[in-house]
Amino acid sequence: MRTITTDVLIVGSGGAGLRAAAAAADGGAKALIVCKGKVNRSGSTLLAGANVSADVMCDGRSMASMGIGIGDENDSKEKFYKDIILEGVWLNDRGLVKQYVENAPTVIREIVENNKNLHPKGDDREIGIPGSTIIDTYYKMIRERNVDVVEDSSLLDLLKASDGTVAGALFLDLIHGEIFAVNAKATVLATGGMHNCYSFTSGTTGLVGEGQAAAIRAGAEMIDMEMVTFCPGVITHPMKWRGSILPYIIHTNDQFRLKNADGEEFMAKHLPQSAVDLALHSEWNKMLLCYAMHKEVNQEGKGDAYGGVTFDLEFKDEEDEQAFLDHYPFLKTGTCNEMFRYIKDHGGIPVYGAAHYFDGGIFVDPSFATSLEGLFAAGECTGGTFGSNRVSAATTQMLVQGLEAGKSAAAYAAGAELKAFCPVCLEKAEKDALRPFEEGKEDPRKLKKKINEIVSAGAGVVRDEKGMTEALAALEAQDLSAYGVTVDTRAYNRSWMDWLESRSMLTCSKAILASSLMRKESRGVFIRSDYFYTDNDEYLVSTRYKDGRVRLEPVDQADVPVPAGRLGYIENIEDVIKRLSYS
Repeated sequence: MRTITTDVLIVGSGGAGLRAAAAAADGGAKALIVCKGKVNRSGSTLLAGANVSADVMCDGRSMASMGIGIGDENDSKEKFYKDIILEGVWLNDRGLVKQYVENAPTVIREIVENNKNLHPKGDDREIGIPGSTIIDTYYKMIRERNVDVVEDSSLLDLLKASDGTVAGALFLDLIHGEIFAVNAKATVLATGGMHNCYSFTSGTTGLVGEGQAAAIRAGAEMIDMEMVTFCPGVITHPMKWRGSILPYIIHTNDQFRLKNADGEEFMAKHLPQSAVDLALHSEWNKMLLCYAMHKEVNQEGKGDAYGGVTFDLEFKDEEDEQAFLDHYPFLKTGTCNEMFRYIKDHGGIPVYGAAHYFDGGIFVDPSFATSLEGLFAAGECTGGTFGSNRVSAATTQMLVQGLEAGKSAAAYAAGAELKAFCPVCLEKAEKDALRPFEEGKEDPRKLKKKINEIVSAGAGVVRDEKGMTEALAALEAQDLSAYGVTVDTRAYNRSWMDWLESRSMLTCSKAILASSLMRKESRGVFIRSDYFYTDNDEYLVSTRYKDGRVRLEPVDQADVPVPAGRLGYIENIEDVIKRLSYS
């Protein structure tokens, strides 16, 4: 077997992976990125903000100091820190939030200073930057630092040394079908979310939780795996635009309407007016709109032919429409203009809530070390930063965490030796990867579909004990050995890839459901119909998943006071909003 050696291995080439690689190189380490596609044109970062306007955030005072025409001198890092914890409904890891707030100005300044023609628009704390601009900025950075890259290769498993230290990883060269290993002093996972555990998602098809699943199999601890953010304005039809979040991007305005199959607006039926206002005009819209959509479609039975509702735009006159287009100039050309014309010509476009962002993931400390020695992680594959509700920007998260994880990995590598793989571990990982050539012959796409159906039904926008229990049992009953390759060749074998992806999806899905069953309350994006209240006495805890078991860990409350007792889910959200510095 071919083995590559390096100081720091980075798995993934989105914003977190690129920033980690650059930071590792700056720390004196030899860095290597291994990624599933092309290093500067794969992953989910390119789709951030539909590559129109991805939010990048820091405190208003730091934003003002950059001289880009926005910001608020009266804002501060302290206010931003407190607001993120309130927005996470007190579940956030305080150390991760401090790291986020402290380093956010650094990465924003990097992007602005490296793109002199960039004229971002935004508000006091955020600016909008296309995902491609973010990728191009950090791709240039790794090229300047001569970071090594291996493309078109998928993560199979983490590999340990005989003492249990993570010593690198095993990969599949997707084009040639070759299995190879990377032996590293430190490894950084930057593999993104677990979107494709669900049947309807705004993420790319490659987001199957490979990093999380490999970490779970290696014995790493996970945190808050039950916390999944759904995005409400995601197109379900036509199929060519399915998964696009464009309606969501343009929905915070007076022209926006959501209608059921009877053409009726419905949000006021399911939310008090104060919550409706939040859903229309704030980033709290994701969970509130998804909740209202779920109630209308699944309880009222008034969904459209595509299982969702209709997103429409209504204008008073041509002047009103032109003002709208001037506010969203990207709607005037290209595919965005096609979607806008479709909405106008068809009386709206079908949308529903899609799996959008994973607030839970691999447990890390503020240096982004995991519970396994030698292993670090950054970006959406981690958990803890945003608690139970991601309102602040995920783009900022991936960059600040990539920066710190790369620095930490380089520092660790500087004092570590390159350890040989445990022969038993290496043999097992390779044997497991080749299982679909030796076992069942059922098409693994069938398993992927089953997982999608089970998870979407049991761990969707609104959950309950019965549904989650049945879903977890159904996942446990799935027999991976019944599935295998449909062709025997190893070179670009799509069915082999499907089997490997279904293995990751199954592992992550079990963790999502097992963690969900342990939280007997509704908090942030996690909503239970049978416990429709937030319980700060019993469930101000993080769930920790390891080796198939879940435990509850109390959350530090020292610096942001938490009200005691239970409060109705909607009432609690309204109470939290009142406490924000910008409310």
